Amino acid sequence: MLSERLRNLLNSRGISLAEFAEMCDLPLETVKNIYYGKTTDPKVSTLMKMGNVLDLSVNCLMGQCPHPKDEQMLLGYYRMCGEHGKSLILLTSKYEAVSAKAEREAVGKHKIPCLIANGNMSEGIIYDNCETTEITTTVKEAFVAIKLTTNDLVSAYCKGDIILIKNCFPKEEEYVVFYKGERAYIRKFTEENGKYILKGIHNIGEDILLKRMDEVEYIGTCIGVVRA
Repeated sequence: MLSERLRNLLNSRGISLAEFAEMCDLPLETVKNIYYGKTTDPKVSTLMKMGNVLDLSVNCLMGQCPHPKDEQMLLGYYRMCGEHGKSLILLTSKYEAVSAKAEREAVGKHKIPCLIANGNMSEGIIYDNCETTEITTTVKEAFVAIKLTTNDLVSAYCKGDIILIKNCFPKEEEYVVFYKGERAYIRKFTEENGKYILKGIHNIGEDILLKRMDEVEYIGTCIGVVRA
């Protein structure tokens, strides 16, 4: 679906609707209608402008690329990453390609990358300062994890906790992980009066008010915790 495809592309590249409309030389309302699925059959000229800005053919923009969706997303994310992010992707893909896929399937376990949060999580951690390791989990939906090294988020999370993260949009009152600027945060997701509020956990850390979720780089939803 074009609207979903466009949302994924803009979110992954950190481009707001207003910025994208200006880059494409299109009315903001036109872009909004496509983004939110109100327009399902836009003009070819509109698709060509969008494709040119995103460096995609019209077919790829429409989701008709020869590569599976997950491969398209992986390539797109990889090209956007700095050296730290690329190392993380390579670490994950190397394990999946070279190590014990058969063993993982047999015992119901798989390994995922884990960021070690060096710093105050309530104030946001600087991603490039995080160390990276691997953990083994039986939670199939988890694709990445964060290990806390402080008690900044007590009583929700404690020092030494490993938070498992799923790549899905949060429900009301769920904890989410996201980037804002160069920092990563954990907040509680709520929606009030058509606006999104990313609340500090137990009043720890400032609340972040958003008009749209694409104002931040959303990572995923916290789905579990591993405690020592």
